[in-house]
Amino acid sequence: MRALAYVLLLLASLSWGQVNYGTPPEGLIPEALEGIPQSLDVMQFPEVNHPVKIKDQYYWKHATAIMSNEAPVKIVEYGAYLYYNDQWNLRRKYPLSDLKKSFGIKDGQLLQGQPYVWADNWRVGDSLFGGWALWYFIAETPDGRKVCGYARIHTTDQLLNP
Repeated sequence: MRALAYVLLLLASLSWGQVNYGTPPEGLIPEALEGIPQSLDVMQFPEVNHPVKIKDQYYWKHATAIMSNEAPVKIVEYGAYLYYNDQWNLRRKYPLSDLKKSFGIKDGQLLQGQPYVWADNWRVGDSLFGGWALWYFIAETPDGRKVCGYARIHTTDQLLNP
């Protein structure tokens, strides 16, 4: 009887700990970005991203682009959030040194009106599941103001090559 109680308790705790991916409400952004003017253009292509399977891996192939139309700016932080449990959760802040390798951005400097694209910003994994991510960038203008830009991407579990 005691063993059955432990099993039931274990099953209940597992169900409470499961992740609810859900869909983020339109306009919901991470708290860390609230209050920072959004003046950087960030785009994901495609916005809805279906995976392909290659050998034993799934690939959600997409590109991320950033551009500043307002002024030249210097990126001071960038990274990605994942949406689950009804909120945006920080997945990772990337080292600024990765900007050159990924986007071709030298010394964090975005020239005004110049698009920068990370063509191979792919999600890769051995499990097939969808979800939402939000890529963000925080920058400083020449006069010291903080600005940001962000864009969501929806990854699905619908294979392009079943």
